[in-house]
Amino acid sequence: MSSRALVIEPASEVRAMLARGLQEAGAAEIDYASRTGDAFAKLKQGAYDVVLCEYDLGDGFDGLHFFEACQAHQLLKPSSVFVIVTGERRLAQVMSAAELAPDAYLLKPFSGSDLLERLSRAIARKRQLRAIDDASRAGDYLAAIAACNAELATAAPAERPDLLRHKGRLLGLLGEHVLARDFYREQLADGDWPWAQLGLARSLFALKQYDEARLLFERVKIEHELVIEAYDGLARTLAAQGETEAAQAVLEDAVARSPLVARRQRARGRLAQRNGVLDVAQAALSQAVQLNRGSFWRDPALYGELARVQLAQGDIGAARRTAAQLMHDFRGDDVAQAVAELIEGASFVSAGDKDRARKLIAGAATRLAARDDAPAGALLEAAQACMVLGDGGDAEKLVRRALSNRHDDAEIIAGVEALYTDRPEAGARLIHEAASDIVELNNEAVRAAQEGDFRGAAERFIAALDRLPGNVGVLLNAANSLLTCVNRVGWDAGYMQIAQTCVQRALRIEPGNGRARQLQDVWLRTQRRFGIDAAQGSER
Repeated sequence: MSSRALVIEPASEVRAMLARGLQEAGAAEIDYASRTGDAFAKLKQGAYDVVLCEYDLGDGFDGLHFFEACQAHQLLKPSSVFVIVTGERRLAQVMSAAELAPDAYLLKPFSGSDLLERLSRAIARKRQLRAIDDASRAGDYLAAIAACNAELATAAPAERPDLLRHKGRLLGLLGEHVLARDFYREQLADGDWPWAQLGLARSLFALKQYDEARLLFERVKIEHELVIEAYDGLARTLAAQGETEAAQAVLEDAVARSPLVARRQRARGRLAQRNGVLDVAQAALSQAVQLNRGSFWRDPALYGELARVQLAQGDIGAARRTAAQLMHDFRGDDVAQAVAELIEGASFVSAGDKDRARKLIAGAATRLAARDDAPAGALLEAAQACMVLGDGGDAEKLVRRALSNRHDDAEIIAGVEALYTDRPEAGARLIHEAASDIVELNNEAVRAAQEGDFRGAAERFIAALDRLPGNVGVLLNAANSLLTCVNRVGWDAGYMQIAQTCVQRALRIEPGNGRARQLQDVWLRTQRRFGIDAAQGSER
């Protein structure tokens, strides 16, 4: 096997059994994690070829939840093999999601030969993805799609689904939602694949074709009740159609099955707040904050959302305790300090002291707006505080800035829609304008790259960086375009410096962004390819 493996298992004796099996299978390096936090930390540090994960991870968290989080944050390369280790009583639950989640399952008790057989079959299925890995890790999604097409030309029937699934994912990463929609429809004409139904539903949602997206999400939810992504997608679609009570009901169903996911609880809390169910909103957002505290993808704006619900309940003391908790959890973080001041300012509004509120809110909003890497969620919290004070013009500027940073983020879009509940047409206009500008920029650059004009594609992104300094998608697409240009056209020290700046800024905004970490690795490998010492910046 000659690969790098990670074993995620709370029980030491089972870890030892799995390690022996991996050694017999030829694993060159084996790492261990007894807790999910340790496992996330190891996956952030480097890619693994094989992950063996116990289904029962304790505290209500299971291997499928863990796999879902790894996918959401791009912690697994396409060719990684993810195996769920489970007992007989859990087998039905694992298998019901097997087509969309793990690559294999290993039933306890097991022998070394059982493990070897499962791994061998899974690795053989994933072998054809290695060329796609190389291109994806280089951030060159066009080359990755070409690699998919090359493999599909000779693939056996059993190998085709994985290749097709990855091709659809890559089209989505490129923002080619029309092409992705048509691609998934072609696959569904050949077979009733749940992954293709979900992919088509996601593409239709991105294209605002909500009726058809809704039907597909509902179908997957009914036929594969443990595929929680279908619940999330259906809830987003219902909310986009204005059916917020139905959307909340879907998420209540989802959290009953998978409660320990911060973004799901956050979405539930937001919907409950919009629906006026403040006790549910408070409970969901409190749970999201607790999950957020132990995460590698923490967001201080979440504390602001919880505090707003607490103030709506008339509990000023609870809101101030949330601000204090925020400062404790994010010591020394300037963004957290600003959000805490926004909470304090909103508390003064509730207490009737608008003068003190205005001073705090104006100062925090100004500092956030001045940052190139201001998180979109924090900007929306500042916009919300300005609206409470009646400063609609300042609020709109902050909303525009938030959308310029995260125009395609479902959570940010939902936040903007919630902000403009009384004027939905105004929120829809701001969302549309931000998305149109950025999508056109990306499409122009992609077209240039497809025509072989790699330098032209890079220059389009460079021109956009001053206007969109905090948009993670633009930053990473710019870095990808610059690195592709260097690797295809030749060394350019200026392009390499801009690419590194883009990646570093993206990582400041989203420390857990998997694509940013991949591009950082590409940057280092590109330096080495041209004989440049990355530490010294000089030729060797």
